[in-house]
Amino acid sequence: MRIAGVLLAAGRSRPDRSGMGARASSKDEAGRADALQAMAVSGIDPVIVVVSADDPLEWLPAPASGRAWRAETCFTAHLGQSFSLRCGMNAALPADPDALLVAVEGRPGPCVRQIARLVDALAEAPELDYAASAGDGRLGAPALFARSMYPRLQELEGDDGARELLAAADVRGVLLEPQMEEWNNLHDSARDSIAARQDWPDRRR
Repeated sequence: MRIAGVLLAAGRSRPDRSGMGARASSKDEAGRADALQAMAVSGIDPVIVVVSADDPLEWLPAPASGRAWRAETCFTAHLGQSFSLRCGMNAALPADPDALLVAVEGRPGPCVRQIARLVDALAEAPELDYAASAGDGRLGAPALFARSMYPRLQELEGDDGARELLAAADVRGVLLEPQMEEWNNLHDSARDSIAARQDWPDRRR
């Protein structure tokens, strides 16, 4: 199974709840780099890092031998996460991947073991449209989407469209609760943000 990856890392261009411009912390930047390394080690190719136009990319590590990722600037990231996702997909899909791994900065993971479990889940049940990480039965990121989901993911709008899409009766998915090994391998920034799980619907299957 050929898998492409998209890391949504344009969040620092979005305003925070106080109305002040958000800026990535050193832990956020370390978390991004850790996520990239985990995706590359797992054989995800290509890996597209979606960034905002004002990101100097100082946090972006140079790829090691045999591992590659590239940054894709999303000039409309401020309009909603769906714009960043669409930007990343437009860059990744020409490689014709069988599945797409989507990770979001500031959320737990991905770690190598986590990615492997998502891949195994989708490979063992090809009728599924997605496999996603979870916490307390709630859908979160990272998530691995089958080819069947590409058109619908590209049609999302704003930040809330994914909730409705993944709650649709004709979308089939599985949630994987984290194992202890995965918790132990989460980077510090993920631990700090564990309470900020993505507010997507329960999808126990």
